[in-house]
Amino acid sequence: MTAEALDRPVCTATIKDDETVVITIDAVEKEFASMPEAIGYLAETAGELRRPLKVTAFDPSSTTRPETSLIVGTDGSVDEDTSVPAKKRVPRRTGPSQAQSTSKASSTSTAVRDTPPAGQTAVIGAHFVPDAAAAEAADAASQAGQPNTVPEARPALPVVRQGPAPAPAPAPEETPLPVAPVQVEPGDPRVQLRPQVKAEKAAAPAREGFRGWWNATFKANLAATPGELATRARRARIQRPLDSHRTMAVVQLKGGATKTTVAYHLAATYGRIRGGNILAGEFNENQGTLGERALAGAHDRTTLDLIRNLSTVTRRTSDLVRYIRPQGDDRIHVLASPPEGADRRRVDGTSVKAAHDVLLSLYNLIILDTGNSAQASTWQAAVDVADSLVFVAQNKEDDLRLLEATIEGVKAQGHAAKFGQSILVITNTAQPNTERLARLKEYGAGIGLAAVVVVPFDRSLQEGQDFDYEALNPATRQAYEEATAALTDQL
Repeated sequence: MTAEALDRPVCTATIKDDETVVITIDAVEKEFASMPEAIGYLAETAGELRRPLKVTAFDPSSTTRPETSLIVGTDGSVDEDTSVPAKKRVPRRTGPSQAQSTSKASSTSTAVRDTPPAGQTAVIGAHFVPDAAAAEAADAASQAGQPNTVPEARPALPVVRQGPAPAPAPAPEETPLPVAPVQVEPGDPRVQLRPQVKAEKAAAPAREGFRGWWNATFKANLAATPGELATRARRARIQRPLDSHRTMAVVQLKGGATKTTVAYHLAATYGRIRGGNILAGEFNENQGTLGERALAGAHDRTTLDLIRNLSTVTRRTSDLVRYIRPQGDDRIHVLASPPEGADRRRVDGTSVKAAHDVLLSLYNLIILDTGNSAQASTWQAAVDVADSLVFVAQNKEDDLRLLEATIEGVKAQGHAAKFGQSILVITNTAQPNTERLARLKEYGAGIGLAAVVVVPFDRSLQEGQDFDYEALNPATRQAYEEATAALTDQL
């Protein structure tokens, strides 16, 4: 295909930092939102010419290959033009070579400065003695008016003085200073064999979007975009090591305020990005919807069945197979609440704490979906065992009022100190009220919550359908990643 391409028209593609592309064909510019669109335009041009098109791609942000020659076919295929060597940016020479050059110049200067005048036959210490033949050659060159090409003089051995050398003066005796014993406390960083925090690695090349495709296809080294770097930073926060197992409770006294949706997707984000043993559990005094919207299991056992048979669970994950429901690619487990008609006399605060104590030994992270009554012992037990709270509200007026009631209920239970380790997740409606959204944010910040995150409207979450993480809009995923990262920051 390279042989068919001609040098006319002159085509260039300049990649900007925001991944937009400016195509120039014979000095006529046209901008495209993405490289695929730009390649489509170039393929159309190649089709009109009925031959492949040569394109020179420029990426000013690349530190290694700022310019690459490509061939775009009439079918939209892109190959590297091997007939033109890729221009690589040569790294600038730094300190060591300059220091070496400076050292060589200094050495030469010293040699010239220490070379004795003609006719000198002996020197002491660091002076030099010129070779006799070399001196004669230098004189002949001088008389002939030619430059002196005589090699540098060889260093002479130091002249040994006659007579006994004077005895060196005795060195004064040094009095050793007293050495105080070093006191080392347990955990002192001076005795640690390994650093607790690894040094940050240099930013890796782009792996996503067009830049990631370019790097993978042409073995290039394009830098990641600011958006990709922000995603990496969020994922690093979510993956941060924790020193113990943790529990989070999602609370809001209003029914239908997205508690179950937020609880599941926080757990799924942990499962997909962090991994490990993650549980989304429903401890509800009323029938919940977690079991209905999550993937079905091979059984219909619930929290009530686990509580009834708690004495048979021996803190092994194999004992929980009969009660939990794996969630496929989300890599979490779900423990659902019993149906409305079940006997709930054994589902109380005491049994919830007993079940949580067993589950906490088996799961690294537990996200609890709670009920709608601050007076229920199950709700109080969930708030009590939680290390952090996740308050939720939709962008609705009644959600705001009941959010205030939820905050007062947590305060009444004596857990106001947890606000500093808790977050608020606001879910927008199809037509969000910007003034009310601002009030919700201001309220969350005013009571001392660690973070307030807004989840955009997503139709797949608003119609009561089964949860499908893959169906979420990219902005919704990003919001849940930010909420999960903010929550992990507090654990």
